[in-house]
Amino acid sequence: SISDSDKHREKVVGEYTKRLWRSLKMLNLKPSKNGNVQQIIAADTQNIITHLSKFSDAQKILLSKEGKPLDTMQLATLVRNKDSVFIIWWPYWLDENLLAKHLNFQISFWTITLPHGLAKVTLLEQLYRVWTIEQGKSYHY
Repeated sequence: SISDSDKHREKVVGEYTKRLWRSLKMLNLKPSKNGNVQQIIAADTQNIITHLSKFSDAQKILLSKEGKPLDTMQLATLVRNKDSVFIIWWPYWLDENLLAKHLNFQISFWTITLPHGLAKVTLLEQLYRVWTIEQGKSYHY
């Protein structure tokens, strides 16, 4: 389900998903709505951990403001020849201490905070750019 604030981004998400269809699988999990903030964070964190366990051979990467900032070429190196699972979460965030033992990396694009929908668009654009680099195509300049 898409919130009203993200509907305008779905065309862009759809376009990058179409371009990356062979190498991209996207799973959109719904955040919990039950309980107080701490209960929601706990439930959402456990939900992510459960889903991550299904990808035992993939590297797990959390987009986090505390993550290591990467440029496009560093992202290309990180994901080169590896199955990767990226986690973007909202609205309250996750228990990163609990989640940390299930992750391989934490990365950030900037020191600014982005709404999750915009972070998704940015990640997809960067993954497409990385794909064009790997394919020797001209999108990356």
